[in-house]
Amino acid sequence: MSASVSLSIATNSAIAASKAFGWFVTGSPTLFAETIHSLADVGNQVLLRVGEVRGRRGPDRTHPFGRGQEKFFWALVSAVSVFFIGCGINIYHGVHALLANEAGSPFSLLVLGLLLFAFALESWTLSTAWKEIGGWKGLQENRHNTTVLAVVLEDGVALLGILLTLLVAGVGYFFGPDPTFDASIAIVVGVILGAMAVFLAALNRRLLIDTSDQALDRAAETWLARRGIAANVRSLVLDLDRVIAFVNAKHEVADSYAIGEALKQAMRESLGKTVDRVYWKFIVERVP
Repeated sequence: MSASVSLSIATNSAIAASKAFGWFVTGSPTLFAETIHSLADVGNQVLLRVGEVRGRRGPDRTHPFGRGQEKFFWALVSAVSVFFIGCGINIYHGVHALLANEAGSPFSLLVLGLLLFAFALESWTLSTAWKEIGGWKGLQENRHNTTVLAVVLEDGVALLGILLTLLVAGVGYFFGPDPTFDASIAIVVGVILGAMAVFLAALNRRLLIDTSDQALDRAAETWLARRGIAANVRSLVLDLDRVIAFVNAKHEVADSYAIGEALKQAMRESLGKTVDRVYWKFIVERVP
């Protein structure tokens, strides 16, 4: 189970409450957008947790390879909810505020303190998720870990949203409340959420349509070639770190079962991936 998801549910609940109070006090469209943003994050991370729990179920007669892909399905549902709730409501409210052009109350020191408190909590959650996914290197190599990747992106966007809200507060403090600028920032937050949602939805859609782990395919082909076996390997992603491998060998292979078991161990040791099963197909050219 992902520690960053549990932490994010708790911190975003507190952040949503603090932003909602700030919006109630000031009437700021940007703070409203940020409140909806945090509430959407809480709901999305609950969906990610549902995917984690359901994805842990083992294989049965109906699902012989387990339910690991449940994670990708619920992450897709989460991304769609970000698009319609986070993006849609924020843009609608921002456009409405832009047309109404009514100045709100200036940000008080209490509201600014709550925003800084939210910034600290989001930074903590982002740091936890960043470590869990393995930093920049892990971000590039663990694209299948969409649960933690979603937390990283959502918290990163949340930090950007808080910084934009502080910018609105600064403009209001030095130049007086500017309803046009405030509403425009709310729309910008909505557009950013929409872009993130489209990216996550596309990533999870790809993983739900029989995706291969190309890094593992190349590593397996290299490992086999070193043992004199010419073959094409195609894997099928079952979970974050589980695949099945299809080996299309260009000649007969003696004791293929033992070689398959050794291949499983090699991939586990070199890539940290579990190959559940290895299926062999021998493509032998016959001379007429």
